[in-house]
Amino acid sequence: MLRHLDILPRLAHNIVYSKGFIGLIVLWSLLAFSACTHKDRGEADRLNALSYAYHYRNLDSTLHYARQVLSLDVDEDCRAEALNNMAFVDIMRMDYSHADSLLGVVSSITDNQIELLIADIQQMRLCQRMSRNREFYDHRERAQQRFNRINEEAKLDARLRRRMIYASSEYAIVSSTYYYYVGLLPQSATALNAINPNGEVRRDTAQYLSYLYNVGAGGIISSGTESEIQQQELERLVECYVIASRSGYKYFMANSLQSIAAHLLESSDRHRLLNENPAIRLIADADETPDSLIAAVMSQNALSYFVEYGDIYQIAGGYRSLASCFTHNSDYEAAIYYLAMALKDKKINQAPDLVASIREQMSVAYAAVNDKPSSDYNRNLYLDLQENTRQDRYFESRAAQLEATSSRLNVMILVVIAAIVLLLFLLWLFGHLSRKDRHDDELESLLLPLRQWQQWQQRNSEQTQERIEEINEERQMCEMHTETYARQSLENRAKMSLINSVTPFIDRIINEVRMLMQRPNEPSDVKQERYAYILQLIDKINDYNALLTDWIQLRKGRLSLHIESFPVSDIFDIVRKGKTSFNIKGVELDVADTTAVVKADRVLTLFMINTIADNARKFTPAGGKVSIYATESPDYVEISVADTGEGMTQEELDKVLIPNPSSLIPNFSPSLNNSSSSNHGFGLLNCRGIIEKYKKTSQRFSVCLLSAESAKGRGSRFFIRLPKGVMRLIFALLSLTASMSSPAANTDGYSESLRKAAAFADSAYYSNISGTYERTLIFADSCRIYLNEHYLTTCPGGKYLMLRQGNSSLMPPEVKWLRSNVNTDYDIILDMRNESAVACLALHRWKEYGYNNDVYTRLFKELSADASLPAYCKQMRKQQDDQNVAIVILVILLLSILPAYYILYYRHRLYYRFCVEKVKDINNILTSDKSSADKLEAIERLTATAEYPEQLTLIVNQIVKALADDISLQQRQNTDVETAADELHRVEYECNQLYVSNSIIDNCMSTIKHETMYYPNRLRQLVSSTDDLQQINDLVNYYRDIYTILSRQAMRQFDHLHISITAICLDRWFGSTSPLPRVLGNIQLLDYLVELLRKQNQDEMPRLTSAAVDGDYVNVTLSMLSIPHVDMCDGDIFSPTTVANIPFLLIRQIVRDISELTNRRGCGVRSMNNDIIIRLPHK
Repeated sequence: MLRHLDILPRLAHNIVYSKGFIGLIVLWSLLAFSACTHKDRGEADRLNALSYAYHYRNLDSTLHYARQVLSLDVDEDCRAEALNNMAFVDIMRMDYSHADSLLGVVSSITDNQIELLIADIQQMRLCQRMSRNREFYDHRERAQQRFNRINEEAKLDARLRRRMIYASSEYAIVSSTYYYYVGLLPQSATALNAINPNGEVRRDTAQYLSYLYNVGAGGIISSGTESEIQQQELERLVECYVIASRSGYKYFMANSLQSIAAHLLESSDRHRLLNENPAIRLIADADETPDSLIAAVMSQNALSYFVEYGDIYQIAGGYRSLASCFTHNSDYEAAIYYLAMALKDKKINQAPDLVASIREQMSVAYAAVNDKPSSDYNRNLYLDLQENTRQDRYFESRAAQLEATSSRLNVMILVVIAAIVLLLFLLWLFGHLSRKDRHDDELESLLLPLRQWQQWQQRNSEQTQERIEEINEERQMCEMHTETYARQSLENRAKMSLINSVTPFIDRIINEVRMLMQRPNEPSDVKQERYAYILQLIDKINDYNALLTDWIQLRKGRLSLHIESFPVSDIFDIVRKGKTSFNIKGVELDVADTTAVVKADRVLTLFMINTIADNARKFTPAGGKVSIYATESPDYVEISVADTGEGMTQEELDKVLIPNPSSLIPNFSPSLNNSSSSNHGFGLLNCRGIIEKYKKTSQRFSVCLLSAESAKGRGSRFFIRLPKGVMRLIFALLSLTASMSSPAANTDGYSESLRKAAAFADSAYYSNISGTYERTLIFADSCRIYLNEHYLTTCPGGKYLMLRQGNSSLMPPEVKWLRSNVNTDYDIILDMRNESAVACLALHRWKEYGYNNDVYTRLFKELSADASLPAYCKQMRKQQDDQNVAIVILVILLLSILPAYYILYYRHRLYYRFCVEKVKDINNILTSDKSSADKLEAIERLTATAEYPEQLTLIVNQIVKALADDISLQQRQNTDVETAADELHRVEYECNQLYVSNSIIDNCMSTIKHETMYYPNRLRQLVSSTDDLQQINDLVNYYRDIYTILSRQAMRQFDHLHISITAICLDRWFGSTSPLPRVLGNIQLLDYLVELLRKQNQDEMPRLTSAAVDGDYVNVTLSMLSIPHVDMCDGDIFSPTTVANIPFLLIRQIVRDISELTNRRGCGVRSMNNDIIIRLPHK
């Protein structure tokens, strides 16, 4: 407005001298309008000044005076100032959307650069509080441009100068605050140090108080010892409080009290600070208060001031500070209460950074009261907020776009330059055509691509051969695993034999109980004999159960998950190979192609799909169809098995999806085996167990699901959901590029130390999942050792080694590594620190937790926030302009060269040059990425109608012959690779089947052990204490039913077990001067039998004393040095009496398996003195 008034005298002069009387009338009107406007302007300035003066005193007064300004008839500059004051109130009260609207109005109604600057600075504060990081730098850049524009204008009057002091100091304070929360402490200090505390800022008390508070709050002063820095910060805060209390600035009184309290939290510093600063007790008004409670009193007073002032953001911060005081005093219940109060107002959710700090404190407090689920819940929210408030996403995106555009422009420039270079080369070439042709050099250059291509093809051939060798090595390893799993399967069969031996005992008990019930009039001594016999049977069952328990404990295993990312197509390819069983039944199997990738256990995923597909085959009539396909969603992959069978009602479907084994027991009958619930139930029960195992692994697997859709007469669709995975593909260079440039070696840059560190970090993660937190810290220590080892390898003589717990006030070594560009994997460090924090939280090691969490947060923010991106984006935009100019110039240059190219073209060399170009085309085809067969076909087409000079014909023939030889070699090697891969797949399939079968049987036997161990003891109790035969009868029948169902379920896993039988000569194991007979059996099983006997014979091979043929059998007598544990089993080492007999039980099971497989029921094994006599089928 003042600028407009300056021109009024000149306008009056022109009017008076040019228009006369009419001009005087117009002048008087302008002066009257000016006087009226000036009067209103003065009132508006006064009201705006009052509104600003109450900024940090009373928000209602600020809003009141600003609204009065808007009621006046004033210019847009005054209205803009009033709107800025109103927006300040909305920001304090967290009405962010309304504040954003008001600041938008300011930008649209005025061109006053100072008010626009203040609006941009308030937008910066708004973005900082809301973590709207994409817009923060935009507003900051606009504010910087307005600063430059204002500095270029004329001097400002006193009122505008005061507004400028506010704007410049507020810009520095907001920038410093933003950098502080990002974790860029040096930038934060630099921004705040732009304010001269002895300069013009002292004319604005509120801004001076804001400066004092931000310096005292921490992170700005860096010179001096830690105690000296604390003392300087406290001096600033005390000064802030004193000035604020004198001037009535409740906002800064509260902030200074809160920060002083934060300095007094640590007991190690509290006593010293209170003694060196007696004014603190006066400020706190707590002369009689214990030192440990002064911080809480000051935080309570600060909270009261914040509530009175009305800043919702600071009220939540006040509750958080008060909770910190109670946390340090170990009153965690109170801390949880105040933290919950901090989150009570839903507006606080607009400030993710503040919510994140509150959630982190809640995690600590809940951990302290041993509420692990609540602690994990709040920590996960804290980590999610850390990820969601990354400060560099927008500019990272902008930088990527600018880089992509710049890359395209660079490519265009390179193309144009290449064209220019090519044309210049041609000009030079044609300049030498008049001289003597150097055919030898030219021919050599034409042969060079062929030789280079042959060298690379030789390397590719060697790589393929290495691949064949790797596949063969994998097959050998897989065969070793198969042998191990086969032996585990043998053990499981022996265990099941022991389990099945219990059933006759139960039947005898049932018979005795029935006889007691049917013959109530038997003599008492007969009854007592029956009761005694029942007790003997129960003792026998308990003995067998005890042996089974010891055996399971001895070979204890569990269903382990081998989590990895893999394509679903690999599983589908294996499923396709099993379509024979579908074809036999006349059912079509349709397995769709898919590109989906899941993160799960590959073998168990195959088991679930096979189980569901096999159920679909059973219930689909001939002529029907079973379809298997996968669909992708953002978070998971859904694998479906749909059939066109008879379908199920909703009630039947519920029974299938949620089987209840106990509900089957009372009504158990053989006919249940043919019901849908029976056929589906156990297989799907195993699948459901796998899904539940996934869900317990980590939050990532919460999407896992097993469900189904079905309608009677319309078929069924069963589906499983697994989390999506990411495949990490390693691309190998198998052919040359057109330019024949040598490819760079592909390495992942990982040293052995980093690999070990990554492995220990993963182990720490899974250890936390398992709840073994002490072990987590051990893994973390190992991870840190290898990271330090890698650091010392990368930076010899380095002094900054990571510690388990360091000084939180100092910069962590990890951050120093990052700033020094140390080449390491910072993701491993983040994982290690996060898992350490989680473990320390669970173990109540607060200082270790605080250090690890602080390092994690600071490193995460350092990695995510890139303060150089704005300047980089600006530089990239300027670079694009330069690139566009360069392209125009180069294109002009290119177009100017074209006429010269045509002029220099010599027609008498056209034919020879044409042929040479054709050979070059052939070389380009040779070095392209096509297959050798396609190259040969293309070259033959190119040379079919052309005749070349003799020298060029020889070159072409060499190329054709080289391609033909390469095609032949590739065909042989591809055949070898396919053969080796097929053999590997066969062995893997067999290995995976055994692995899954063993895992399921282990789970089944554990279920049998846990579900039935109770009943024998309960029966003993009933038999000994009651005559209620009906109760005993019900219990023993229930026991038999559940035992039968569970044991049958386990036995079904052996239905599809295939063991090959062949004729084997005993010479394989026992040397003899005379020929030994041949026996029928499985080589692996008999090898294991001999190995067991050797181990029981003091690790020496038993001596073969005789191998007599007895009809269809061979009686093999082996002499042992001694038979261990004979005295512990009454001479029968093959009876299930003690754990020591397990090797002999396995031997008995091997003989039994051979007997069943060969249908020779006369096979057996027994011991006599120190001899083992084995009866095997004769060939």
